[in-house]
Amino acid sequence: MRILHAILTALLVLFVALMLIFRLMDGSFEVAGARMDRMLGAAAVEAEEAAGNVADATDEAVQDMADDIAEDRDTPN
Repeated sequence: MRILHAILTALLVLFVALMLIFRLMDGSFEVAGARMDRMLGAAAVEAEEAAGNVADATDEAVQDMADDIAEDRDTPN
């Protein structure tokens, strides 16, 4: 439970620090929030693409193993 609390606290502190930095750079929390939304949206798209690539690679690996097992069964000893 302590680890979860520490992770959540670190994320909250990071978020607040980024918002303050963006506010100082942009001049308002509204613009800073919009900037944060764009950054998080881009990160979500990149994560989705990476997850899709991993799923495709996993599917190919599983299919290759299934084919190898099928070939071993069909081969007489």
